[in-house]
Amino acid sequence: MAVLRGQRVIRKVNLHPDQRSAATLAPALKDVLDWCKQQGHPPALVSVADGPGSFTGLRIGITTAKTLCYALELPLVSVDSLAAIAAAALHDHPRCQSIWAVLNAYRGQVFLGKFDRSTLLPDASSLPVNWTTHPESTEILQHPDWDEHLQNKPPNIELTGDKQALHACSRPVLSRECDAIGVGLLAFRALARQQFSDPMQLVPRYLKPSAAEEKVSDS
Repeated sequence: MAVLRGQRVIRKVNLHPDQRSAATLAPALKDVLDWCKQQGHPPALVSVADGPGSFTGLRIGITTAKTLCYALELPLVSVDSLAAIAAAALHDHPRCQSIWAVLNAYRGQVFLGKFDRSTLLPDASSLPVNWTTHPESTEILQHPDWDEHLQNKPPNIELTGDKQALHACSRPVLSRECDAIGVGLLAFRALARQQFSDPMQLVPRYLKPSAAEEKVSDS
């Protein structure tokens, strides 16, 4: 998670990668809220990545964000997960202009989003009319198709995302300090456009059925 004032990051926290987020999220959130109170920076907005991604992870993150908004009476912004990952990498690597963000979609598939800095993170004071926190660029690829994408990737495009989806990639992959920074950068722009989500209506964007749903549809 991350705390931003405008586009300036004032605190960031990465949950322990070897522990379940269901166990580490609430204590980390309490620490961050306590810090905000001590610093005199009460939160004015909550933002969360709503998918695609892990079924369980999305449910935990979105439920937490909705509960926080309800309890503190704060507005909510939901953003695309791949766009947030790309935004975080662009923040950490200012020279990068074009980037592909990838997540493991499991069952032999990957989620792929393709982004340009100019359209994903334009100046907040002059956002294009069609700017959105959910760019319609997500592809769901089988591993052979993803491998073909990697082989044909233009040299000016960087890669970032899930290590499991990129483990076989021989090209350099851009690191990210904290993906939540990307969530905040997109939320800052959504705030400028008043693009809020209803906490009572927001649901995860899985973009594909679960394994159980696929078995039912095949039977």
